[in-house]
Amino acid sequence: MGKQQLITAALGLLAAVQGVTAAKNACRPRTVSTSVVPTPTTLTTSVVSATPSSSAVPIPAEKYLITFGDSYSQTGFDISGTKPSPGNPLGNPQLPGWTASGGLNWVGFLTSQFNTSILLTYNFAYGGATTNASLVTPWREDVLSFVDQVAQFSNSIASKPSYAPWTAENSLFGVWMGVNDVGNSWWKGEEYDVLVEAIMDTYFGQLQVLYDAGARNFALLSVPPIHRTPTMIDQGEWVTETEAASIAKYNAAITAHLAAFTEANPGVVAKIVDTAVPFNTALDNPTEYGSPDATCYNGDGRSCLWFNDYHPGIEINRLVASAVADAWRGPFF
Repeated sequence: MGKQQLITAALGLLAAVQGVTAAKNACRPRTVSTSVVPTPTTLTTSVVSATPSSSAVPIPAEKYLITFGDSYSQTGFDISGTKPSPGNPLGNPQLPGWTASGGLNWVGFLTSQFNTSILLTYNFAYGGATTNASLVTPWREDVLSFVDQVAQFSNSIASKPSYAPWTAENSLFGVWMGVNDVGNSWWKGEEYDVLVEAIMDTYFGQLQVLYDAGARNFALLSVPPIHRTPTMIDQGEWVTETEAASIAKYNAAITAHLAAFTEANPGVVAKIVDTAVPFNTALDNPTEYGSPDATCYNGDGRSCLWFNDYHPGIEINRLVASAVADAWRGPFF
């Protein structure tokens, strides 16, 4: 099979996977929880007794996690629906939300298991998203890009309304973009290099919008090793090697542009979380994480490392959340 045939086959499979996942995101009732029956939620934000006590632990101050991304991050949140609260920190749908992991994803884990205080999460992530739909076309026109998601933020909680009085100090902004930017363009050769720079202009332009609204703490998650997904492995060595190189270029661009962004914006505390570490930890040791091998997938999200042939299951998401928490140990986790 020639390179062009390999590319065409890979794109066909990827589009099918994106369609199955994102179609659910587009067609489902926005406030209906995932059809996967969640395990009992283990919120670390305990209920404080109303009975006065000299030994009572002070109620920790509320903090905010505000996130943007694609299906690797989505929980199905609708800003017009129920807002996050101490007893329901995702707002809508309730934990674990509508995810592509089979249960909690990294956002849910941070919100409910790695938090050291009440963490109210506004998750604008949308399945199938690219950074800029005019640069990398998503699988369908109504997918909300990073630009669209930031616009939703700007039109809702950027003004720090009474229901979400976040501040620069008590809020962490998480961005996990690039899976679909790379996945929909990795084969473009020299054109890809130019494209990545254009994407970075948009990516950091959106960070600037967030900064101008008051954001100071940023967790930027790198593009994970999606060349190790079952979908891509099935396409052969040339495809996986080419995509791996494209991932490396994208991640290097984030690092380079972040240096300039930080220098230009006083007070920014930004940390890049290398998601290859948690992914490879599990994929290189699958049996230690409950999977018979590194390529099986199962909709239960637990018996294999992959939820489907392109999306990580619960255990990899837990490891990603742990990596984010480790990077921000102290202020938020």
